[in-house]
Amino acid sequence: MSFSVVTLVKGRKKQLQNMLKSIKQGSRLPSEVVIVWMEGKSEQSSVEDDDLNIKQIYIEKGTLPLAEARNQGFRNTSFNSVIFLDVDCICSPTLLENLLANLKQKTITSAFARYLPYIPFSGDYALTEADAYAHPKRAQLKAYEPLPHKKFWSLVFALYRDDFNEIGGFDEQFTGYGGEDTDFAERFNKLGFSFSLVEDEVLHQYHLKYSPPLNYVSAIVENANLFHTKHGYFPMYSWLQAFCQKRYVAFNANKNQFEVTRRPTLADINAVLSTQPY
Repeated sequence: MSFSVVTLVKGRKKQLQNMLKSIKQGSRLPSEVVIVWMEGKSEQSSVEDDDLNIKQIYIEKGTLPLAEARNQGFRNTSFNSVIFLDVDCICSPTLLENLLANLKQKTITSAFARYLPYIPFSGDYALTEADAYAHPKRAQLKAYEPLPHKKFWSLVFALYRDDFNEIGGFDEQFTGYGGEDTDFAERFNKLGFSFSLVEDEVLHQYHLKYSPPLNYVSAIVENANLFHTKHGYFPMYSWLQAFCQKRYVAFNANKNQFEVTRRPTLADINAVLSTQPY
């Protein structure tokens, strides 16, 4: 079966190189890897690999255009079977094969993830998997049975491109960080799609993160309000509550939406740096 892999990158060339190495060590090689760079073309935003058929696309914007970049990646695939991988993923040797074997119409298929506390020197799964931690909120999920659509995550998922088009892709009204993947799940659920996991995994390479993510406060608030107008509830609610408690955000009952009331400083953001791998 011919199939495509799609990934997005911004400033994480080392993680991308590790991911590509793990793909090459797998039991099934993709027919193509579509890389969408969310930055301008340069020496740092380009890769070459003689063992993989790589397509590279560039979207240069000031924001983080996650929804648009995913859509562009899917539009530029050549095959109907598509696997999306976050650039931080290191694949197990059987991941791609297992995702393909379980592809079904109107089904979004995903896998488990464990988290590394560092960026590995290489993408060799066998050398790093012993160091990875399971996420406590996801470790108890069961494979090979339908799961609630709200458990969908965009870290790793597979589906037919025709099904992606039926869903309508990701809503490009969501810009910056947050909400677009939950919106995608709401829409595929309303169309009768199911969501399930295979008994396989990726390892997530460490990157700087903040708890709560004050570095994305404006985008999270804007996207949460947009999501509410579409679906009637606020996603990322624990983050919104944390922002309110810290007085960066307030809820406007008259407008029924959240508003940024104070911009965090660099010192504020650095103060919530998280050392957790997940």
